[in-house]
Amino acid sequence: MDDNMDNEQKEKKCVFYDVKHSNNSARVRLWIKLYGGLDSHIQTVTLSHADLDDGGKLVEVNPLKKVPAFVTGTGLNLFESFVIISYLEDRFGDGRFTHANPEDRALVQLFVRIHDIYISSPNCNQPHFSHTQGCMYLDPHPTPYTPERRIMDDPRVRASKLKEIYERLCWLEENIRSDYMVGDRITHADITWYPTCIFMEILLPYVFQWSPIFHEKDHFPRLTRWFETCTSNEHFALVRDDISGVLKSQQKDGRFDCVRKVARDNPDLKWKYM
Repeated sequence: MDDNMDNEQKEKKCVFYDVKHSNNSARVRLWIKLYGGLDSHIQTVTLSHADLDDGGKLVEVNPLKKVPAFVTGTGLNLFESFVIISYLEDRFGDGRFTHANPEDRALVQLFVRIHDIYISSPNCNQPHFSHTQGCMYLDPHPTPYTPERRIMDDPRVRASKLKEIYERLCWLEENIRSDYMVGDRITHADITWYPTCIFMEILLPYVFQWSPIFHEKDHFPRLTRWFETCTSNEHFALVRDDISGVLKSQQKDGRFDCVRKVARDNPDLKWKYM
């Protein structure tokens, strides 16, 4: 018997731990759906927001108690979305989301790194360290949505992180090459940025009174065209429905009221960039 076939028979299904409204989980979910045909290889376990605080089974896979988390068919525990997607590419991929040209490949990786380092990761798991994107929704004091260890209580820090979002969006606007971020087809750059941009689409106008980002052409016309192009794909659109549905439900529940109040109470800081 072929060694590869023998190894595949010994492997169990991979397990992907997902949270519906997590942008970093969504990029893994998006890769799986775009690739297609992996239901027999990957089992998805959808967790709730409460599961993240509780830990439970998740902490056995990711000691940081974050999603996404992933268990390979041989039992290797993986976390961090970039690592998981790299594994999926190596294990199942056929190169459809990568470029052959070294410069294009490098640019895709740069888009991904800009997102992962400057927007979506606090780069520290200790209390009171938070990612840049958290400025849109992390409360200034403990609430059912924000445990004490994750609060963002300094308005100046929040305002600085908001400025970081704006500056990174400006960089994207300058460097997008076509209807997709790098060329005329979907790459890891699009898969990485799109779920996070849904948070921006919903929260930047609602919380900080920005113009309807990704739906206007005065400030970010190229990003608007990119967002429209991605959303026209059914799998991107489903991810948008998943994330925006949860955020809009939380909005009705008053989830973001405390952050809106921070902006109102600190008019000396800059909150609106467009």
